Amino acid sequence: MKKTFLFITLATFLMVSCSKLNQTIEDDGGANWDEIMNSLNVADDFHYLSTKEVDLIVTLPFTVDFSNINSRISIYDKSPTEGGVLLYVGSADENGVFNQDITIPAYLTELYLSTMAGDQLITLDTGAQSLKGLKTDGYNFGANYYTLPPKDTTAENKSQSIENNRFNDLVYRDRNFASSQNIISNGNFDSDDFGSQQNWSSAMTVDGRWNITSQLNGVVEQFNDNGENVLRIARPSSYRYGGVTQLLNASPGDLITFTADHKVSGNDYKRSWMYLIPRNSNGSPLAYYSRYIYSTSTNWNTYTVTATMPANTASVQVLLWHHIYGDYIYWDNVVVTGPVADADGDGVNDEEDDYPDDATRAYNIYYPNSEDYASLAFEDNWPGKGDYDFNDLVVDYQFKQVANADNELVELESKFIIRAIGASFTNGFGFEMNLEPSDIASVTGTSIVDNYINLLGNNTEAGQNNGTIIVTDNAFTQLPHPGGGTGVNTTPGQTYVEPNTMTVMTTLANPVSLSQLGSPPYNPFIIVNQIRGREVHLSDHLPTTLADQSYFGTEHDDSNVATGKYYKTDNNLPWAINVPNQFDYPVEKAYVIQAYLHFVAWAESSGTQFPNWYVDEAGYRNEGVIY
Repeated sequence: MKKTFLFITLATFLMVSCSKLNQTIEDDGGANWDEIMNSLNVADDFHYLSTKEVDLIVTLPFTVDFSNINSRISIYDKSPTEGGVLLYVGSADENGVFNQDITIPAYLTELYLSTMAGDQLITLDTGAQSLKGLKTDGYNFGANYYTLPPKDTTAENKSQSIENNRFNDLVYRDRNFASSQNIISNGNFDSDDFGSQQNWSSAMTVDGRWNITSQLNGVVEQFNDNGENVLRIARPSSYRYGGVTQLLNASPGDLITFTADHKVSGNDYKRSWMYLIPRNSNGSPLAYYSRYIYSTSTNWNTYTVTATMPANTASVQVLLWHHIYGDYIYWDNVVVTGPVADADGDGVNDEEDDYPDDATRAYNIYYPNSEDYASLAFEDNWPGKGDYDFNDLVVDYQFKQVANADNELVELESKFIIRAIGASFTNGFGFEMNLEPSDIASVTGTSIVDNYINLLGNNTEAGQNNGTIIVTDNAFTQLPHPGGGTGVNTTPGQTYVEPNTMTVMTTLANPVSLSQLGSPPYNPFIIVNQIRGREVHLSDHLPTTLADQSYFGTEHDDSNVATGKYYKTDNNLPWAINVPNQFDYPVEKAYVIQAYLHFVAWAESSGTQFPNWYVDEAGYRNEGVIY
């Protein structure tokens, strides 16, 4: 590689406002970058996390009986209609509560939740990154549910008593219900055929028609809204309660879900409720399950109410209820589904089950997601100081955790790509999981070609207290040296070696709670130059049983077992980093702070500044020193 000269004002380039290195320097090949790197002011409790763990609590409506249901919770980085990526999947428990620690990119400030009770965008709590200091976030989908009957009189008392519970749902119009049987008739209001009845509580029949209560006579109509038929409730001459309703067949224990799109025009007085009212064979109401809507939005918003039908249910009344004076209320895309199908009997609806015919499996949980890879980048001179190009071993990874309906791991599919070896050492790579070695039935797909790794019959490493999988004992087996240059795929101009993908399958003998296991990549490490005890881990991650702890505190390592400090120098520099997307690593001998212009600010601010320091955006990178 040719020598390049970069004249840079460090105050701007490194984003360090008070740095003692605020001067113009010349990069003559690394000496000054070494000084800068070793002068970083990094806090003892910074763990170099580009991710954060969130203690996510999602509560589903109390109107549903979850004793035999494991309802799916899907977590995205944003709405799927906006290109959101699925980050995590799991089941609610018997109380309808999902409580799981999930790992997400540190820069995310919002999560999008998709559930049987609707979808919701939530804003995350913020705070310093910590290995164990989780931030609790979540949402209660039942917070706006009520069990009171529709109110026919005393309009002011009803509306004022719940006005403080106003909420706004998301604009989520592009729903796809092709896989769900809609048991309502005329849910899109394409037919201009409406019946009538005196009150919401009047006797009804299952006739496939929407019936208008007498209070709204003359103000309900099919309306053409920008080329689409919808239901419109027009401005009455006075305050009125009234509804539009339809009766459906139902049975005890049926899970009925009622979803509709709603919008208004104008800012005058109007309130809406969505009701599911189970009735017995005599037509008498058995319960009232409602969702209150107070919205002034002129955009379509989606709302849901869901409930388990009680004993003696013979039918269920679907009711769009209103208190209106002024302007208009609109409804469209009414969908009512139920009961759900569960072919394998695991409690997960077939439409939500990734394995609908296998009761031992329910969900595929990918990390970082089903399409992308994350990266681990190591320095291998430990316990000596590294050159901080973080390319001695670069491993891309993607984990697919196969979980059952009880949020337990039953199988793990791990994909690894050895992408770069910027070293002459022959290094191995593996990861440790928080489970007993005996919990693992078998491991396949690893590469053990030399003679320094001892395996148990299940192909986990022998002599370990926790289940430990050595993916490869010699990275050059996966990425052979091309014969020129330093390392493989780190020196521009040298022959590029196409990486291969390793697929490691781990089958468990006993399902293990995902909460116990933690999140991928678990506890990854390299073995330096085939010296088994010479392990290099991410900052402040524990060594395995077979690590030689006599290395701690030697040369530049400042690990302190008593304080929980591991694999950091005396000024808290790491030997490994984990990035939640594919890492574009520096070329040979180029420092990470030279390649990534916000790394210093990120490290010295303990991750609060530029948590996305590694992304490919304007002003973030020096492309000239990135491979």
